[in-house]
Amino acid sequence: MEVHHHPHTSRKKWTHYFWEFLMLFLAVFCGFLAENQREHYIEDQRAKTLAKNLYKEIYADSIAVQQKIAIRNKKEEATIYFIKYVKDSSLTDLSSRFYPAFTWAFLQSAQLIFEPNDGILNQLRNSGELRYFKSRELQAAVGQLSVQIANLRSRNEKEYGYIEMYLRPFSIRHYDFNWYEAFTSQGKFTLLEVLNQNTQVPVAGKIINRDKINRQEAENIASYYMLMLRGTRQTQYLPYVSINHQLLQILRKEYHLE
Repeated sequence: MEVHHHPHTSRKKWTHYFWEFLMLFLAVFCGFLAENQREHYIEDQRAKTLAKNLYKEIYADSIAVQQKIAIRNKKEEATIYFIKYVKDSSLTDLSSRFYPAFTWAFLQSAQLIFEPNDGILNQLRNSGELRYFKSRELQAAVGQLSVQIANLRSRNEKEYGYIEMYLRPFSIRHYDFNWYEAFTSQGKFTLLEVLNQNTQVPVAGKIINRDKINRQEAENIASYYMLMLRGTRQTQYLPYVSINHQLLQILRKEYHLE
């Protein structure tokens, strides 16, 4: 009976397996590092794009809000004049400043309300992309701006409500819209244009239903509106300007924007 001898296979040393494991580990680890680096690069690029778009949005609003504040300052001055005038001045022989002041105080409203743009802010908040901004200072400033915008819009709604409830009815009862048409050249120019140009009107304005006007009512309506205008400027617009400026500075510092 023959005995078959099988060739002897030498076993590999443990160091061989160690180096195989090490090479495999390093390959996986390097792949992980490369993927992680790629994700960080993508996030950094996304953060830069979002920061640039956000910067453009709030920079445009920083200009718009200053323009609105300038208009509101003129409106406040005109409203003060109207309040002082109706106390005891003649309602028959009106001064040349009365109707422009009446118009500023009671009719010029559409172009003095600041409506902030927050498309990018909403995108950051709703999509979770705010996490791409690593700076806690930047994240906090974005949150503060969002809160200020919400407060500002709430205040705007209160102004709109007061205008609709008190200013418009008073204007319908007592404002001379024939003077308005002459003042704007039958709509050729906007109201803000002619108010800013101090346009002279050949037609003398008059108070409609003069015998029914109540001086105290007129003074109170305008005075309360004056307090509202001043409060909006001091407690909403100026704080918005401050946080807007702060956020612009942070974005410039973090992403070298100009």
